[in-house]
Amino acid sequence: MGRGRFATNKHATHPLNAMLNYAYAVLRSQVQIEAAAEGYDPRRGIMHHDRDDTQALVYDLIEPRRPIADAKVLNFALKTPFTGADFVIREDGVCRVAPQLARRICSL
Repeated sequence: MGRGRFATNKHATHPLNAMLNYAYAVLRSQVQIEAAAEGYDPRRGIMHHDRDDTQALVYDLIEPRRPIADAKVLNFALKTPFTGADFVIREDGVCRVAPQLARRICSL
């Protein structure tokens, strides 16, 4: 699976997808920091395409962690009562996680 999944899901229209997108963004940042700290070039991927505008190695390293993030978000969603204030719906229908919920997702 290539970069496409991240590119196509960035415009979530459902709150669960918005939470997953946010969790993936947090994971992507963590993995990028880890890769750089270890001295790796995050642009040089193995499974994903090397392009100047992507972090191919970061996407490679995310793949084994994605099911963990999915499980944590799904478990959180099943146990958490949400309100309308937890999400922001833009005029174009894109659903985003509100700041107070984003902080909770970061702690998963």
